[in-house]
Amino acid sequence: MRKVLITILLIISIAISGENKLTLSDCIQIAIEKNPEMKISKKQLESIEKGIKSSYSNILPSIGVGLSSSREYTGPGGGFYFQGLWIPREETEARNHYNLGIQYSQTLYDGGKWWNTIRMAKNTYKGAVVDRELTRQLMIVNVTEKFYNVLKAQELLKVYNKSLENSREQLKKTRELHRIGQVAKKDLFKARVREGNDRLSVIQQKSILKSAISDLNIAMGLTPNEPLEVYEEAYQKPEVINYGTAEQRAFENNLELNSLIAQKQSAFLNYKIAKGDKYPTLSSSFSYSRGGSELSRTYSELDKWWNTSLSLNLSYPLFDGFRRKTNIQQKLLDFKIYDDRIEKKKMDIQNQVQNLLLALKTYTEMIEINELNIQSAQEDLRLAQEMYRLNSATLLEVLDAQVELTRARGNLITTKYDAKIAEVQLALVMGTL
Repeated sequence: MRKVLITILLIISIAISGENKLTLSDCIQIAIEKNPEMKISKKQLESIEKGIKSSYSNILPSIGVGLSSSREYTGPGGGFYFQGLWIPREETEARNHYNLGIQYSQTLYDGGKWWNTIRMAKNTYKGAVVDRELTRQLMIVNVTEKFYNVLKAQELLKVYNKSLENSREQLKKTRELHRIGQVAKKDLFKARVREGNDRLSVIQQKSILKSAISDLNIAMGLTPNEPLEVYEEAYQKPEVINYGTAEQRAFENNLELNSLIAQKQSAFLNYKIAKGDKYPTLSSSFSYSRGGSELSRTYSELDKWWNTSLSLNLSYPLFDGFRRKTNIQQKLLDFKIYDDRIEKKKMDIQNQVQNLLLALKTYTEMIEINELNIQSAQEDLRLAQEMYRLNSATLLEVLDAQVELTRARGNLITTKYDAKIAEVQLALVMGTL
């Protein structure tokens, strides 16, 4: 309840302020409460849980009660003998009949089908719990990816705005130097082109940011145009673990693998249910009823006007056109197929773990290299500007140095957040979200 209230307050604050800064955990919490897929999976789980109770219907008795009333009319014609004389029926006769009864029936044995049906319902619920958790983790991965895409777009926009600010400052200086005749007109054109390109980059990045925000809103279950801004207090580099540990965690916790294992158990129970058709079915029934031509006979003089029956029914189909045999063979094959599916899934997991660990290792090294590239680009720009001021370098060298610095900063931002996305994808494979 506390989490629900927090989520509602977060959503209300967005609506009131028009914009709100959200952390990753804020976005995930909103998605858990608002995302349609989470709502659907919750209702599906509740529905399957109800099926457990209904699965007991095959073993529990069936009890029914009924009350009926009928009136029979016999027209003129015919007759009857009385003391040797034939007395014809000349008038329409009417007779009433009332009946009150209770029936009880129960299956005593059906080859284990009822027991395996109960086990099937419980296993289906167990699998549904796994599937709901998988839905939750997939939602977290989706929100995390969209969150870091927004964060990446925000940071890149800052870089491009800074580059535009520098190019405008450079254009201003170049225009003044051209006015006093210290630089050629071609330098002025180069400065204008650089400023125009930077302005275009800002325009394009704003569009990318808007699209990324829409994607995040949809992932959280909000309207696409909901204004928001995300932030991260401090960037934490992804933790790189060894392959053996990651593989072990994945084999133990991977939800897609666990879902296949649950499906395999369901296939086995389907096979057991099909085998139940090889055995006879034994059932019992009991009925008690009372009644007569008067309604009072249904509830008075309980020692009269009644009848009862008790029966046992043993049935076994001798021949059904090979339906049983074929069905059992099909269910057995369906069960065995899951061994291959599980084996294939394990190989897929190994491949995913290997690729994601390799990607994380690469991103970690790229982050370190890009940090050095930024330092080098900053120094190159400083030297180019100083040499240009002393007429020892051209404006093109200054502009190229600015471009390299912008590129280095952009590469670092992209690499950092791509690494975080790979980290959450690895957590999904390991089932540790």
